[in-house]
Amino acid sequence: MSTRWAVPVSLLPDELFSSWLTRAALAQGCDPLVLTGALWPRWRVWASDPDRGLSEDRLSTLAGSSGIDVLTFEMATLHPIASAITSVSLDHFPIWPWVLALGSRNRKHHGGLQYCACCFKEDRKPYYRQQWRLAWHTCCPTHGVHLLDRCSTCNAPLEPHRLSAEDCHLAICATCKSDLRKANSVALPLAVCAFQQAADQVLRTGQGLYGTEKLDTCGWFELSRYFVMLLRKVALMKNEGLLRFVNMLGVNTDSLWSPATGLALELLPVEERALLLTGAWKMLDVGPECFLASAMGTQLTKESLHYQNHQIPDLIATLIETLPGKSISRTRKTQGNMDRPRSRQTVMRMFARLQRKL
Repeated sequence: MSTRWAVPVSLLPDELFSSWLTRAALAQGCDPLVLTGALWPRWRVWASDPDRGLSEDRLSTLAGSSGIDVLTFEMATLHPIASAITSVSLDHFPIWPWVLALGSRNRKHHGGLQYCACCFKEDRKPYYRQQWRLAWHTCCPTHGVHLLDRCSTCNAPLEPHRLSAEDCHLAICATCKSDLRKANSVALPLAVCAFQQAADQVLRTGQGLYGTEKLDTCGWFELSRYFVMLLRKVALMKNEGLLRFVNMLGVNTDSLWSPATGLALELLPVEERALLLTGAWKMLDVGPECFLASAMGTQLTKESLHYQNHQIPDLIATLIETLPGKSISRTRKTQGNMDRPRSRQTVMRMFARLQRKL
């Protein structure tokens, strides 16, 4: 490293770009806002998500000061991973598929960052990993414990960019200043981490399996998202046929429930994502033959296996081609229907989103 800074700061293994940027500021003895203001005077970097990538000009400025080359910084962002798991340009998505969204409003975040308390304890210099921003990561593969996405003391989201120079390291809550390493870690059964291990393997090898069917990375993650969406539909509707269908596929319907806020997978807390992904893995693991046999055994229609406006994967569309269809009656809403009070479920979701913002 050929750096102009007084204290050189190198990237640690699997370190997230924003984690390094915050550590670099604290190492120089200043707030993260001060450092980024000196690097990019007329750009509010923390009002956006720097882990989604920076322009080449801004990275060049950072490379000149830090001594780390531009390519290394690019690999520390989430763009290479997000590009590998979707076949559509990322410019089409306000929320990147399978990447946790921060929910930014100015410098405040509503979530989007996770950590393992055991990893923080073992780190000589605590830092946030890239894998902790991925939506399918709900447990630590090293310690087998639940990842945490909030401070256990004040329940605030993790916002290391709001730390001050006096905090010295990243294992501190920016809101209440408590030590994040002191949080209790809950051990998990291997079944909860099964989807996470499979997804990591698909990302590494570029290939995944659904029964005997070989899928590329984009196809496997598209199929997984479909199963997550289908489970959300089952939990929301509580339809008897759908409940029996997913139960035949090995999903525990007793623990299946609709997310309180109804938000996208990338905006859900870690506990809600863990439940959905555990069920999705059960459906992936049994293979296409069992999927079709269960659908036929419970007399489902093609329409019952769709979810709102989400496109059904080609593989599933081929499987359910033999299922009966059902015409959907569309009645125009009358003025009386439009004046009715909203349902209890709709109101409770609105309240849950308000609580999340507060």
